[in-house]
Amino acid sequence: MDRGWRRSGSLLYIPDASRSCCPHYTIRLLASEFKPSRDQRQALNRWNRYVTGEKYLEESSKNFPKTKEEKKRQNEGFDLISSVHEAESPNLKPGIDPDHQLEVSLEPDKFTEEKFELFDNYQRHVHHDGDDDISRSGFKRFLCDSPIVRRVDADGKRLGSYHQCYRLNGRLVAMAVLDLLPHAVSGVYFLYHSDFAKWSFGKLSALREAALALEDGYNYYYMGYYIHCCRKMRYKGDYKPQHVLDLNNMQWQPLNDELRHLMETRKWASVSKERERQSLLRAADSGNSDADVQEQMPNRALAEAMDDVLYPTPLEAMHSGLSLLQLGMPGVMTLETLQQAVDLDNMKIFLKNAGVHPTQNIVSWDTGSPLDKTTLKGLFAEFAAAVGPVIARDAIVDFS
Repeated sequence: MDRGWRRSGSLLYIPDASRSCCPHYTIRLLASEFKPSRDQRQALNRWNRYVTGEKYLEESSKNFPKTKEEKKRQNEGFDLISSVHEAESPNLKPGIDPDHQLEVSLEPDKFTEEKFELFDNYQRHVHHDGDDDISRSGFKRFLCDSPIVRRVDADGKRLGSYHQCYRLNGRLVAMAVLDLLPHAVSGVYFLYHSDFAKWSFGKLSALREAALALEDGYNYYYMGYYIHCCRKMRYKGDYKPQHVLDLNNMQWQPLNDELRHLMETRKWASVSKERERQSLLRAADSGNSDADVQEQMPNRALAEAMDDVLYPTPLEAMHSGLSLLQLGMPGVMTLETLQQAVDLDNMKIFLKNAGVHPTQNIVSWDTGSPLDKTTLKGLFAEFAAAVGPVIARDAIVDFS
């Protein structure tokens, strides 16, 4: 994810930002710095009040008055973790019946008929899918049985793919599909029943997932791709402070007015690339004499060409026959960078009936070229350039 990749079912993918009509930007939130907005807090408070009911709140206030410490914490500001758990049945005051029983649980991402029925309802009412678009096999392939193995690390942290299920009075009313990673909670998908559309479950789920990242030490909350040109996707920027992955230098940049302006004025936005461009333009404008101007012309030409894309449509790029290393796809290393960062000759390949070997042991290896994707060396070069040096050095590639 920290190189722009996402998961959908068993498929891992990275969009080509330079050839997309709507560039996708990886976005993440540092949970410890998250400050829910007023409308986000109100959405959670409304839901909690609906679950418990007014009578419960009145009797709870009368029978269990807040301690000085509780009042102090309340006055200090909004407590995300306590607020998302406030209305859950295990946390309610004893002896007072709420209007509803709310249970939220993390479960293995396994198929059940109950989950499929929720998926069916959501796809029909929110995405307006028809019978031909909805199937049990499609649901399983899309949102169940992830290739990410569930396990518990040495610190007791849950890792792997899970379904976070919201049950009201025993009924499954919403479900988040989450990847729990060593450094992050990644939201893959979220669905809710149309009966509960008015309760802003999108906000409720985002707050709960950010709280999970904070509470269990995952640190970051990844909300998927941010697509600035799509109004329906801009809401992710409302969970602040968000940072966006700059595919030009693989650094994180704050989602601020500067970056939003670039998203609106450039083919794809990169703060580091824009600074390179401005540096070239300043150099081009610095000369006073005719000789200086002549000397600086290449700088201006380079700056003006920075948005040029070789084979500008995905179809043209696919049929060009060129390697990803030659197409200049954002997030993919150049050949020079790749050769400095990864020893292609010692990447690992699994051979059926022969086990794991370094690539240089393959008979055809030396006849290939890292820029020729029809050769084994070219395929490994594309893979390494796309996933980055850390994964490339440790991966065992299996073509069987």
